[in-house]
Amino acid sequence: MTALRTLALVALLSPLTACAVDREVPLMGSARITADFETYAIHRVGLVPFRALESEAVAAHQIGEVARTFHSELSTATRYDLVPLSGDDLAEVLPPDPFRQGSYTPHAIRTLRDRYRLDALLIGTITSQRVIAPQVIGAQLDLVSCETGATIWSADLLVDGSRDDVRKAIEVWADERLGDPNAAAITLLSPLKFTQFAAYQMSRLL
Repeated sequence: MTALRTLALVALLSPLTACAVDREVPLMGSARITADFETYAIHRVGLVPFRALESEAVAAHQIGEVARTFHSELSTATRYDLVPLSGDDLAEVLPPDPFRQGSYTPHAIRTLRDRYRLDALLIGTITSQRVIAPQVIGAQLDLVSCETGATIWSADLLVDGSRDDVRKAIEVWADERLGDPNAAAITLLSPLKFTQFAAYQMSRLL
């Protein structure tokens, strides 16, 4: 009798387990880490203001909104203590355009480390953005060690609302994270919700 009850319970739970697996939100992006990543003691991370790969294609206020949304999601979803840095915080130690002048210098990184007690910098770049349907947002994040100046983690993400796999992932995310399957349709139209989905995807890589 016990064996029959066990088999019946397994048969009952199996479909539920399959559904749970099926409802996992598909991962959109990819990340690369250095072989010695685990040897770094990373606790406090400075979040550098995002920039656009093509600055003329993304308005300044849109860059700020993307940065704030990513910071909010990363702060709650990762184990790091994120410290948002403003343009004024960086002005004294960085050249006007650090990306065109050889990225961040060792001196600048050490200065930021000492001033804000940082272990690493998280540098974000918006690689593409379209805020009308079908929306698109692409982002790259680089985690730079303040001790060595080396990039120890880097991730790329492209979320394109015209793709079927992205739309299906948004449906699962809206149902599981927002508790409302109808929110998927809003997400595909709302730049804020769409960015929240992208930030959620990026946080899973870090």
